[in-house]
Amino acid sequence: MPGTRSNAFPVHAVVSSFNAGAVTAALTLTEYVCLFPGRIGAIKANAQTAGVGAGNAVLDVLLNGTSIWTTAGNRPTLLGTATGEFANTAPDSRAVQPGDRLLLQSATIPATTGHARLMFSVAIEGS
Repeated sequence: MPGTRSNAFPVHAVVSSFNAGAVTAALTLTEYVCLFPGRIGAIKANAQTAGVGAGNAVLDVLLNGTSIWTTAGNRPTLLGTATGEFANTAPDSRAVQPGDRLLLQSATIPATTGHARLMFSVAIEGS
């Protein structure tokens, strides 16, 4: 199963977004301000309608303006013509503090049109 996982018990908040139409590159899907100290747990994303054109759809989570993945290739990725869950690895930056800003965004899209019916969720675990 693609994405990362989290035990339900320590999850204190879930940052979620949904976009019904085709996403564009650098589209902000949602913003969130952390309320408590914790860490980023599970990250899941799913697209129900395929994009059009060559290339991949890539999502990103920015913590105070910086990607939580130091290796860009580890961000949630889905082949442009595919649907379903995005593949990703655990982020490198996971700690969050009260007042930290999380921004979920569509970083890149396939050459012609981005995926639609895109769902993207990040679990915040208490520390």
